[in-house]
Amino acid sequence: MVNQIKLQFAITITCCDHRGLLLALVNAEGKADWSAEYDAWGNVQRENNPHNMKQLIRQPGQQCDEETWLYYNRHRYYDPLQGRYITQDLIGGAGGWNLYQYPLNPVSKIDPLGLSAWSDAKSGACTEGICQLFSPFIGPEKFSDPDTAALDALKKINGQSICEDKEFAGLICMDNKKNYFATEANRGEEHESSPFDSPCPGSTVIATYHTHGAYSFGYADDFFSKRDVGVYEYNNVLGYLGTPGGEFKKTDKSGKELFSKKELTTVCRIHAN
Repeated sequence: MVNQIKLQFAITITCCDHRGLLLALVNAEGKADWSAEYDAWGNVQRENNPHNMKQLIRQPGQQCDEETWLYYNRHRYYDPLQGRYITQDLIGGAGGWNLYQYPLNPVSKIDPLGLSAWSDAKSGACTEGICQLFSPFIGPEKFSDPDTAALDALKKINGQSICEDKEFAGLICMDNKKNYFATEANRGEEHESSPFDSPCPGSTVIATYHTHGAYSFGYADDFFSKRDVGVYEYNNVLGYLGTPGGEFKKTDKSGKELFSKKELTTVCRIHAN
């Protein structure tokens, strides 16, 4: 066949900032074939394009429309000049009272889908679609059983709880594929904590987990308290406890202890995540 179009291939390295915003395209010789600078909201401030390359990718999930210079964000259009969407949020009020706002700090966070999916991925709520692809990288680690999820969470906070002599608490959740994960622990008081202040996002509450801080005179810190059991009975959930003695404990919904294992640290230690 004559007059065939010969495709030319070239190795190009993409250089991005911490948000994934494309800053430069570098060729095999180490020279920039294209580069640009942006402001915080994604507006192109300066562009170096000696080869007249068509580079329309902006912030993750966004593609520049050459006719309007709006950024298509998969589900709606974003106007970088205003720093807001011009299309209403498809999830309505679930995304906040302002249906057009870009809800994140543009210097440190991104919204690839133009929905709450990024937040859902980070929280562990989603198990389908593109949101599911992001979740393993930015969301909580998921486990096949609640015991392992609770142990993982308590290992991260028991040492800090002893350091500060404050309780830390959160929830163990189950997504719709029966994977288990812990919500972020919230800091309570010396002898009190509120696991439901860290709610399960779009998933089922299976259990609570909390610590008892350091040993305190007059308190049985290595055991579930009556108040703890009352929370489990009222909310119909299991309970996990991390003690200053390093015990990892589990109780059923009636307060009956199911196991006690020496799994946790007993010293003041801040876990680095």
